[in-house]
Amino acid sequence: MDYVTIPEKRIPVAKNTDLLVCGGGVAGFAAAIAAARMGAEVFLVERYGFLGGEATTSLVITVPPMNNGFNKEICDRLTKLGAYGPMRYPAADPMAQGIRMEAYDPEVFKHEMVAMLREENVGLLLHTYIVDAIVEGNVIKGIVIENKGGRQAILANVIVDATGDADVVHFAKAPYVNDAEGAIPMTMMFNMTGVDSDKAIGQIGNWSRVHDLLRESVERGEVEFDLGMTMKAGAPGVSIENLVYPDEVNIWSGNLFGRSGVDPEDLTEAEIITREHAYILAGWLKENIHGFENARIEMMSTQVGVRRSRQIKPRRLDSDGVVCKPYCNSTVTLTYSSLVPEVVDSLLVAGRCVHAKEDKFGGIFRLIPPCLNTGQAAGMAAAIALENGVTPAAVDVPTLQQDLIRAGQELGL
Repeated sequence: MDYVTIPEKRIPVAKNTDLLVCGGGVAGFAAAIAAARMGAEVFLVERYGFLGGEATTSLVITVPPMNNGFNKEICDRLTKLGAYGPMRYPAADPMAQGIRMEAYDPEVFKHEMVAMLREENVGLLLHTYIVDAIVEGNVIKGIVIENKGGRQAILANVIVDATGDADVVHFAKAPYVNDAEGAIPMTMMFNMTGVDSDKAIGQIGNWSRVHDLLRESVERGEVEFDLGMTMKAGAPGVSIENLVYPDEVNIWSGNLFGRSGVDPEDLTEAEIITREHAYILAGWLKENIHGFENARIEMMSTQVGVRRSRQIKPRRLDSDGVVCKPYCNSTVTLTYSSLVPEVVDSLLVAGRCVHAKEDKFGGIFRLIPPCLNTGQAAGMAAAIALENGVTPAAVDVPTLQQDLIRAGQELGL
């Protein structure tokens, strides 16, 4: 690889804050709200012009019940606006394990997230990329950003990496593991409107049969479609779920394996391949499934959905314990050490870059409700660290647990 040398120059400090949250997906959003409610000064940086991460950019808008901790507050808020509710025809998804899936309106969610940040006086900077970390010794002091204003620095006493891809962890050179070979697939999601769901279900019996019918069409040579169509590695393949509104459905357009979520060339190829297959699938549905005759693509993901990329290696802590229980009716939990990376101090993570065993991560902790809850835990832990003048690794976990319980998160203790 060839290199160029860029002349040294001074980078202006755009902001100095107590807590900096990197990434405005649901995990970063929850972390910012939770910390602000505990009195911390919070600033959040996001690369898109809106919040939500995979929940909005990738249309991951059908979820298990949002019934624990910060999830319940979001559920209640969206329900009052008519933007959240159970689906009429849930597919027979093995990941759901008998749980009735629910859906929300991503556009309403985008609006409400910004409104909630403003209610808690959280600073916000959109359209901004994180391009480096500022580390002194083993302590992270800030990040380097780039946007329309050029290259700048943001300094902070504690940082929460909620980028999904552990970008801050990567730039700070904290240890992590990476799905470099693309063992976990990517998927392009899209919504179709004008769908007569009653008519479609009357023909096929259940949305889960769609991939079987598509595969039969492929085998007969009626359509070319070479993405994975069935459940594999925690991903449903080709699948459909009803949304909040009667004539609208959310569609998974197949599994693309073998691409890294943090390699720009792989991501470019993945965008092109999965978007093309989404159009192929939409056309096939219109021609082959009753009720789709007058349907159209209403919206497609801003970017291809990446399920896994970098995950931290957790730090051994003197004080540890459960800080996340995604669902009230589940026994699956996550401990505080899963949010604390090795080596680098003053850094926490939230969302899909937390540490979790593959059996739990693949089907549970990369989903939207767990990301909201790990965000809540990380934000509250950061606020405790700031209040007590300690690093996140030294936070007293029993104190954090009691604060989480008071905030409405059932931990099963």
